[in-house]
Amino acid sequence: MKNTQSIPLFHKAVEGVKYLFLASLATVFLVELGLSLHWQLQYDSAFLHYVAYLINEHGFVPYRDIFELNMPGTYLFHMAIGRMFGYSDFAFRMVDIAWLTATLTVTWFIMKPVGRVVAFASCLLFGLIYLGSGPSTSLQRDAITILPIATALLLATRHSSNNLINNFIHFLLGILFAIVALIKPHLAIGLPALIVYKCIYDTNALKSVKTLIKHCIVGGIFALVGFLATLTMPFLWLWRIGGLQPFWDIFSSYVPLYLQMSGDFQFRETLYRVIDVLRLYLKFGGFDILLMTSMFGMYIVLIKSMSAATKKLAILLLSFVILYSISAAIGGKLWVYHWMPYVYFASLCTAMVLFSSPLFENLHRSIILPLLIFIVTVMMTVRPAQVAVQQVFYDQQPAIMKGRVDEIATYLNEHLSPTDKVQPLEWIGGAVHAMLISKSVVATPYITDFQFYHHVSNPYIQKLRKNFMIKLKGEMPTFIIEVYETSRVSGLDTTDNFPELRKFIKQNYKKDYTGDGFDIFRRND
Repeated sequence: MKNTQSIPLFHKAVEGVKYLFLASLATVFLVELGLSLHWQLQYDSAFLHYVAYLINEHGFVPYRDIFELNMPGTYLFHMAIGRMFGYSDFAFRMVDIAWLTATLTVTWFIMKPVGRVVAFASCLLFGLIYLGSGPSTSLQRDAITILPIATALLLATRHSSNNLINNFIHFLLGILFAIVALIKPHLAIGLPALIVYKCIYDTNALKSVKTLIKHCIVGGIFALVGFLATLTMPFLWLWRIGGLQPFWDIFSSYVPLYLQMSGDFQFRETLYRVIDVLRLYLKFGGFDILLMTSMFGMYIVLIKSMSAATKKLAILLLSFVILYSISAAIGGKLWVYHWMPYVYFASLCTAMVLFSSPLFENLHRSIILPLLIFIVTVMMTVRPAQVAVQQVFYDQQPAIMKGRVDEIATYLNEHLSPTDKVQPLEWIGGAVHAMLISKSVVATPYITDFQFYHHVSNPYIQKLRKNFMIKLKGEMPTFIIEVYETSRVSGLDTTDNFPELRKFIKQNYKKDYTGDGFDIFRRND
């Protein structure tokens, strides 16, 4: 009798620690979420928002009037934000929080069959990692795609014996993954897996290979129709406004050169590039421990759950962890925000270590081990954003780029007339963000300049250089902003020299302002 009573008491103690830890995480999450309202645009987000501003407010045609290599879905997303809410930091923050909230809501419904505690832990873990990555990750392209991918997964796990409903769900899966592909094509890697999963589950088709193949073909056709119909629309828009041919020119000629850049901004021979990617890949963006805990989480569910549906969901989630770790390597760029889809699904699987059987008689002392693993994993992966730490402990909003953005924006607001144009010479060094704040208009299609300094012997890069100088001389912008304290490409067939540009600036401009890591040149007249 004594031994019987000790088991539930111990269980209650462990459960108490679990709830206390989750409550602590929830408190940290809410505090950081509130602090994030005051964060400012940074890096790619500011750049993409500026491109959307040029398209929305000045009629620029993407790829023709703006040399850029992102997919059209990215611009449509930022254009929608600009048209509905404007281009301010606060509007962007509100959209980011709304997008995160929607993602976590979908996550809750995905994970609810595994248990409310697991669903709650899933939302907290991913939310904390996302916010902990700071404003540089906010609404990054990889992070944007998580919501449509998660929504597709939620739809795929809703089963029906009605073939019409199932075919419609396959059609919706195609639409959702087309939205993903319009932002990052390789992230549509999850679509075939979901089609096969749904066909197996809905029809119990594992009993017959022929039946499985039949349903996969039918489901795949419906998904393909939804995928192609959605994918076609932005390109019809580009064709109508005259941006389709420049899009093809950039993606066929320049993107293959860009993809040869490794994570440390170096262009190397193929063997060294593969080694670079492999070295960075094995770090999993600093979230390698999530892969191990994901496997353990699936194992816990498989041995403890009495539900076949829950077990199948656990297997599906782990397969998505693997797929989206592979997709990061396919993209070839392995900065932290490129790992966000992997982190999302790994967070869900990691939370599954907290799964406990609803049957009281199955409880035993080993329940403390999964909790300890979860706590250690969280402590090793969750870090508050540096900007949030400075807000709390130093009661200040850190200056972007050492104050460079505000400094350049102040100068432009004081000196810019409505007809003046500006040419930045940088790669996400702060000038473009300042141009967004001051509502400046770029003089040439080249908002960045790094493309002029790699593969310099390639005829296409040489053509870009010549075209840039023709546009620059034709526009004669009032101001040229050069940010020299930014990362430059290095390695094979790169340079830091552009003699024609230096000569043009020297002959026609004078240095009017020098700041921390940048110069502003003003036209002589």
